[in-house]
Amino acid sequence: MHNTMSISKLEQSSVPQYNAVEVVVDTTDSRLICEADSFLSKHKTPTAEPRHILYFGELGVELRSANSPQKMGYQIDFNKIDRRAGSGNLSKKHLLPMAVGELNNSVVDATAGFGLDAARLAMTGFNVTAIERSPVISIMLRDAMCRAMNILELAEKLGGRLEFIEGDSTKLLGDCLGTEVVYIDPMFPPKRKKSALPPGRIQILQSLVGFDIQQESEKLFDLAVEVATKRIVVKRPLHASSFKENHVAIHKGKLVRYEVYKPK
Repeated sequence: MHNTMSISKLEQSSVPQYNAVEVVVDTTDSRLICEADSFLSKHKTPTAEPRHILYFGELGVELRSANSPQKMGYQIDFNKIDRRAGSGNLSKKHLLPMAVGELNNSVVDATAGFGLDAARLAMTGFNVTAIERSPVISIMLRDAMCRAMNILELAEKLGGRLEFIEGDSTKLLGDCLGTEVVYIDPMFPPKRKKSALPPGRIQILQSLVGFDIQQESEKLFDLAVEVATKRIVVKRPLHASSFKENHVAIHKGKLVRYEVYKPK
């Protein structure tokens, strides 16, 4: 039987205050109840009306729209990743793995977001530590990992090679000295006007964490240069200018490109 434990309106305190989040607990799962309790204890009541609901249900954690609270929301699900080798996403001949480098092993994803790039890299064979600063998204990532570990084939594909850490990469990256590759995916504003919103999950991510300030991204890049031993990989939309002028390689797709830089 479902148990609505608490309903509170909250907002993230460790990231810029772009949107308030309402928390709804509707489950008897002790793991999820503990996650919700921990979140509720750390984050203050907002002054603005929430645009999102962080919903803890029997099927896991969802991010729902406050305008449609009964409608199923977005849930991170690594089981939906195409795991076919070669024709699927898990070939080192695909753009991101090529940018990371086939012979490299350890990767820090300094801007995890919804964790799909990190999960694909782990399934491809890289050892990945992914850092995410948003406490809301971090809860969703931890829930996604717990559900993934209950699916035998998916757990075997991840192979214990993926770890998510909640925190600010500008403060945590210094602890990752010796990592071969640092991957950065800055959340820059879209090319078009506000009315032309990006699709689905990217729009959700932007509404939660906002856009990166250029100076912040450059600070993160400068830290990556000190930490990485082999490469820094920066993801960019095709319409954007190069992040830096001294890249050593570019792997270009239909919508994005991956710029490769050498550390010091």
